[in-house]
Amino acid sequence: MSKELFKPNVNEDLNRLHNVSLTEGQLSTILYIMEGYIQGNDDYDEDSVFYQDVNSIFDELQGVVDKYYAQQSEVN
Repeated sequence: MSKELFKPNVNEDLNRLHNVSLTEGQLSTILYIMEGYIQGNDDYDEDSVFYQDVNSIFDELQGVVDKYYAQQSEVN
């Protein structure tokens, strides 16, 4: 039996949205690791795509947590 080359049947789309379930602790870990990675990183320049991507990820992840706590404060 020989190996066959994997050929995906779905085109790659780096802008495709995915829904994932993460705990607040997992979100916190991701944000913490990202903050550590960008400190002193030469690629983290305000004009770079990397900078824009990292900031949009920060905004999205932090926004989820902020939205949760805003909803909780409305309930209480």
